[in-house]
Amino acid sequence: MTEQIDQFFNPDGTLISIPVKSAKKIAVLLHIARDLSPTAKYPEKELNAIIAKYHDDTAAIRRHMIEYGILERDSESVYWVSVNS
Repeated sequence: MTEQIDQFFNPDGTLISIPVKSAKKIAVLLHIARDLSPTAKYPEKELNAIIAKYHDDTAAIRRHMIEYGILERDSESVYWVSVNS
């Protein structure tokens, strides 16, 4: 983890808060996304289980990841890592 985002994480790796500034928010989201396989598709429940290791508000993290183009989703609420991230 870079010093830039260390302040947002507890020593156990859980997220203290979601950064307000876009650059730091993206860095935090990309850090969480490293737990995702670039070739896998994740049903929402499975994705939530991975995100929950970092933060309880899985819906907010998912929304931010979609908003910043880190994840994509289909109409069946299946998610995958964007090829652009």
